[in-house]
Amino acid sequence: MATYRVHLVGSHQAIDVDLPYADLDDLMGEASRARFIVGHLTTPDEQGVCRRVMIATGRIQCVIEA
Repeated sequence: MATYRVHLVGSHQAIDVDLPYADLDDLMGEASRARFIVGHLTTPDEQGVCRRVMIATGRIQCVIEA
């Protein structure tokens, strides 16, 4: 699992997400095959929980390794 900053089409703010991919190459390979990827937000919500998130790979504009 690694942390990535994901920029999505139609969103002004990037999200920081822990994803189960060792590096950017692994993430790129999975994103090219799957419609969605699943991970955990790195920032807890108001209840202190880091929520799971499903990201549509078609909306990914840019990914940066954190």
